[in-house]
Amino acid sequence: MEFDCSTLSLDVSGHVATLWLDRPDKLNAISFDMWGDFIRAMDAVTANEEIRAVVIAGRGKSFCVGIDLASLGSTPDLSTTSGCLEQLKHTQLCQDGITAIARCPVPVIAAIHSHCLGAGVDLATACDIRIAAKDAQFGVRETKIGIVADVGTLQRLPGVVSAGQVAELAYTGKDISAARAEKIGLVNDVYEDAEAVYEAALALAGEIAANAPLAVRGTKFVLQQSEGMSTEQSLLLNGLWTMVSSLKSNDLKEAMQAFIEKRPASFSGS
Repeated sequence: MEFDCSTLSLDVSGHVATLWLDRPDKLNAISFDMWGDFIRAMDAVTANEEIRAVVIAGRGKSFCVGIDLASLGSTPDLSTTSGCLEQLKHTQLCQDGITAIARCPVPVIAAIHSHCLGAGVDLATACDIRIAAKDAQFGVRETKIGIVADVGTLQRLPGVVSAGQVAELAYTGKDISAARAEKIGLVNDVYEDAEAVYEAALALAGEIAANAPLAVRGTKFVLQQSEGMSTEQSLLLNGLWTMVSSLKSNDLKEAMQAFIEKRPASFSGS
């Protein structure tokens, strides 16, 4: 698989890919180039039909400490129209990098250890599933530095935890522990350390990858599309997907045959 950059690395084992945040010397702070690298990484994942699940993890001491402010350079002159448009373009590039992860057609699992701050929360909430090491700390820190979080946390966190929890985290900018994150539903489970959480993420990804690929992709598609739909609209979409995809798949035939023969199914993704 063709993917090479200085900020991320992509490993593939069987049907599971790991996207590593690969700036350990900077505690995986997100540099200017990294936003575009997220898009390229997700394009590489999407192009590889053998990949059925993705784990995102951070090399070194932290998952992600947020934006690397030193890499951003000077702020455009916001007293001019061109300066404002330049700033908006930069913000949209950051947003697009995180949105690329949310739009990945296969499930994405965040394996979080130590710091998950600022843009790290943007990244984590773009994933389908989050699990954490017990040393993990989460913080929507933007109000502490005088800005409004603008890369996805305010849009995606409300779909993960309750409105009151969103408000507390976003308004105070305070950090919370992995135990608190599990209590409010920000993460599914908490593990002993970084190695344990990564192994758990690989195991979970393996469980997903063992299922019928088209069914998993279809399930993610329906879940995503349903976010802006009424129940009736979502049910219609669900029915159409079953009609045009599920009932025609070789994977369904294989599942039925495997059941009859009392053996594990071997899915081809067709």
